[in-house]
Amino acid sequence: MIRVLMVEQDALSAELTLRTLRSYGLHCVCDRVVNEEDFKKALSHSPDVILFCTDVQDFNGFAALAIAKSAKSAAPFFFVLEQHDEFVARRAVGAGAADYILKSELRRLVAAVRGALRPNVEYERRTRDEIAPTPDLNDTATFLFERRDVLDRALNSGDPSSLSSIMNRTPPAPAALVVVVSESVRERYLKVLHQAGIALEVAVNVSDALSLLSERVHALLFTDQLELVSAARQLESGSATHMVFIGAGPAEDLEGLRAGANEVMPAEARGERFWAQMTVARRLISFAETLQAAIAGNRILSTIDELTRCGNRRYFEQQFPREVARATRLHQSLSLLMCDIDHFKSVNDLHGHRAGDEVLREFGDRLTSGLRLGQDWAARIGGEEFAVVLPETGRSQAVAIAERLRELISATPFAAAVGSIEVTASLGVCGLEDVAPGPEGLPAQMVLIADAALYRSKRDGRNRVTVGSPHDR
Repeated sequence: MIRVLMVEQDALSAELTLRTLRSYGLHCVCDRVVNEEDFKKALSHSPDVILFCTDVQDFNGFAALAIAKSAKSAAPFFFVLEQHDEFVARRAVGAGAADYILKSELRRLVAAVRGALRPNVEYERRTRDEIAPTPDLNDTATFLFERRDVLDRALNSGDPSSLSSIMNRTPPAPAALVVVVSESVRERYLKVLHQAGIALEVAVNVSDALSLLSERVHALLFTDQLELVSAARQLESGSATHMVFIGAGPAEDLEGLRAGANEVMPAEARGERFWAQMTVARRLISFAETLQAAIAGNRILSTIDELTRCGNRRYFEQQFPREVARATRLHQSLSLLMCDIDHFKSVNDLHGHRAGDEVLREFGDRLTSGLRLGQDWAARIGGEEFAVVLPETGRSQAVAIAERLRELISATPFAAAVGSIEVTASLGVCGLEDVAPGPEGLPAQMVLIADAALYRSKRDGRNRVTVGSPHDR
């Protein structure tokens, strides 16, 4: 577990940074502080990484770096700021900071943190000694989405729901798009929007702006171009949530509203009315960020079985045929295991459904702990029945993996609130050495073969592995 000490005023920005680290497999806990006194206290917790993200209460990054050094903290210190400043960047590295990274480049922060921690012997020792944390839904989702991304690339799919837009590349913060021809007006608005903490994109003309709007949703659009307002209204709904036309007077303001703008703002970017409108704009950004997080959460829930942290039946039914298609295209081996908890009904009858849920949860953990990270995956497809997909794995290897999983499950009793519970599992194997082009129903055939082998295992006494054949269908 990586202990992060973060100096960040904005809670949403802190959450985005932390989510990025976690989405790339860095298990983090975080102390977020907003003043010098709390920073000094947090240093006593021996953080592994220090992230300075914003100046707060007369406390800047160089002061924080000096305090960390005086406390003899060995944690790498990163400046993670909104805007690039070459002078500050050079001074930061010269003063001993590990790196200077922009908030718009959080993916680079992940690699920098990994690189900085690699030589940290104390961190590695403590990590080995700690009990491995139970993966949360985000960790599992990341892993399954990564596998889906592999399939996207192998199959040249244009599936817009690939991981690239969900987890693997952290979704960009809902941004304001600024398209203002007048240089003086543009500079005033950019300055104000930066001060408001709003993530920005700038387009130089209407054509570039329409291209950006078609690529991703922007919570706000600021422009003095009537043509852009009209054209943006013809795009797919939601490309720009709220359009603000920057006018030079009442006549232009009226034209902007007629073209489709939600509201108008003055070109001079000042005054009581202007700041009231900016408050509304910031609230819209916050709402868009919340909505985006909810959408990502719904996608996770639609993929993951929350109890066992494996994939769910829907994920299996969508992705297993794609695994078969990938293996066919690349002439690779592929195996499928069907796995069922023996006498699970008796667990519920004797110990209650709460104990049954505890068994299912630990069963999922043991099952996934015996698989290759980033390649194999498991899904809960029924009450106590699971499927395990083993890409690039032939029949003999699959049998060995199945035996290892069976032993992992039965080796020690499962811990439950009512006490220890002995659990065993039966498995069926369908393994293909070289998946060749064939009938479209091959995924379903593999499921039938593995299922038939599973039921033979149960019929022959349970707690065993049976290899299926085409005759078992």
